[in-house]
Amino acid sequence: MLNVLVVDDEPKHRRGLSRMLKNLRPEYTIYDAMDGADALQSMSNHPIDLVFTDIQMPIMDGLQFMERLIERGGSESIIIMSAYSDFEYAQRALQLGANDYLLKPVEEQKIVQLLAKTELKMHAIRLASMEASLAELFEGSPDADDYQRLERSFPAVKQGMVMAAVLNVKTGTGDLKWMQNELKARLEAALKAQKFPFAFYMSDKALYTLIISEENGAIVTPEWEARLRMIIRHFSAEHGAELTFGLGCCFTKWENEARKSFKQASLALQTRFYKGGGIVLEADQINDSGHQALLKLDVRFLTDAVVAGDKAGIQAYLDATMNQATASGFPQPEKLVYAIAAAIHHLTSCLLEKGLLAINSAAFEEALLQCHTIEQLKNTAQAWIFELADGLDNRTASCRNEAIIDACKAYIENHYNEELSLSMIAAKFHFNASYFCLLFKTHTHTTINQYIMQTRMKAAAGQLLQTSQKVYQIAENVGYKDVKYFIRLFRKEYGSSPEEYRHLSATR
Repeated sequence: MLNVLVVDDEPKHRRGLSRMLKNLRPEYTIYDAMDGADALQSMSNHPIDLVFTDIQMPIMDGLQFMERLIERGGSESIIIMSAYSDFEYAQRALQLGANDYLLKPVEEQKIVQLLAKTELKMHAIRLASMEASLAELFEGSPDADDYQRLERSFPAVKQGMVMAAVLNVKTGTGDLKWMQNELKARLEAALKAQKFPFAFYMSDKALYTLIISEENGAIVTPEWEARLRMIIRHFSAEHGAELTFGLGCCFTKWENEARKSFKQASLALQTRFYKGGGIVLEADQINDSGHQALLKLDVRFLTDAVVAGDKAGIQAYLDATMNQATASGFPQPEKLVYAIAAAIHHLTSCLLEKGLLAINSAAFEEALLQCHTIEQLKNTAQAWIFELADGLDNRTASCRNEAIIDACKAYIENHYNEELSLSMIAAKFHFNASYFCLLFKTHTHTTINQYIMQTRMKAAAGQLLQTSQKVYQIAENVGYKDVKYFIRLFRKEYGSSPEEYRHLSATR
């Protein structure tokens, strides 16, 4: 819906265009003015999205009116109406920033086209304005303008809530940005089916949805939860991606309450670290105060256990310590991860002080920071400490590991056109998948999935130069059934599409 202002000193033309606009768009609010000065007064009283203005008018003509609009600033679209004799004036109006012009008498088909163009423009402007206001409301310092903009956008609000969503996508399985856009589209369809007004806000970590209800009934109904679970199942089945929703509390006031709902939705998402993802979560037991003692590892005990090679003792100690850390509530996941990383660094320092063998911990530390569940965190911490123990237990372990990694790389290079995955390769070499992933990255400074992709891209590049096969055939030759996904990976690796690569190489 747009607010439109018609400016013309001839009453017949002014009323005629106003009637035409109302017939074409009954939902529009139409205002009129007899000259530029009258139009400025009207615009000071009403927000205007689209202005139709004549050029030749008394008191303040169309060009003077436009100059005042430039000084005033604003995002409204301006359409100039002129006769053939006014065309030089129309050109000046376009130079001043008019969006288009119409020759009198105006044609209905031209008006329809201009309205459609303006609707798209105003939708984009309002969307950007809404996202900016939501960013301030949730994570910034909202002012009176932000609250007024939200109140204008949702005038019939009875209550609202914030819902957060996060996608956990396995490396190499798809484009996260593309999936986020699909998620927005599916949520938009579900919200429209429920007749909920809504707005989206994308942060660095999650997609937030502001859901508005124009009634006092519950927002989170069994039907709504069923729709969310259906979307979760879709992303799992179609993309192998884990989608998790976090629900905030309901609010009735924009100030304070809406921000609280946002924080609760964020906290709800954090509980997936402990409860697992792929479900709908409510804020529960996350300790946001920072005062709780997160976790304390007994470094002296661990040092003795590493030196003795007591892996069973290390595993039992980590299990007990993790259980104790979460017994009275859930610590913030990031703080828990940092506490464990700091403790293991302390352990490594103690081993170095004893003159004992140390390992390159960068890959383990990176893996620790990428953990999405407490089980992953425990397993990764255990793998890191076990690696320290293995390094002390047998100093030739590093040589053995290098031989295993070389064998793994050779296997990938000989079977890149087959279905390959971390779990399958780890099983072939008789390793736990998480541990083998860390081992591979420690020795190669890249992940197994990245190495598979790079090997396939190298083979594809060779086939592009040495054969005349089609791109889809080469994609299949190197293990990709989805040719669009193959082209996207190839462009990322070589900076050009397969066809461009073949052509550029042939011309060199």
